[in-house]
Amino acid sequence: MARKPTSLIPRTHRELCEIAERWLLGTQRCRVAIAEPNVIVTDEHPDAIGFSGEKSVLVEAKTSLNDFRADLKKPFRICPQKGMGQARYYICEPGIITEDDLPERWGLLNVLPGGRVRIVRYSGHFLEVNYFAERSLLTACLYIQKPLKINTVQGRKIQLSPTFGTESKETEGI
Repeated sequence: MARKPTSLIPRTHRELCEIAERWLLGTQRCRVAIAEPNVIVTDEHPDAIGFSGEKSVLVEAKTSLNDFRADLKKPFRICPQKGMGQARYYICEPGIITEDDLPERWGLLNVLPGGRVRIVRYSGHFLEVNYFAERSLLTACLYIQKPLKINTVQGRKIQLSPTFGTESKETEGI
């Protein structure tokens, strides 16, 4: 059966990463989320990753089946204990990846019209996680002043500016 995305204008990789970041902050209730951190301190470069007190959630954005297949060949996909995220998801438009394509324990998110996210399959729990890489990524983001999105205890979302605090933006809800 031929696969094709359901929307007329496919979303870009960047748009999928931003949607994943919002999903991490909202549905997954992560306290900190980062879209495309682009730091070179780790071998794995997540498209989006979120952290809460008890978990880390990785999301990989895929715009094509070929991109997905290439991702499966990466060392931290072949040896899951080398990867980040206690929960791991692929996010794409419907029709690009099916449940049958997924590696063991990986979840699948579909982006619907309006940017809503539907969970097609929940992620299983990854017991062995590269916590060193996760800490290195967070530390590098803070060091280079990469804008982080943080949920406060009061439920507001704060995006830290490059000067950390002098121009931080605060918005209600998600």
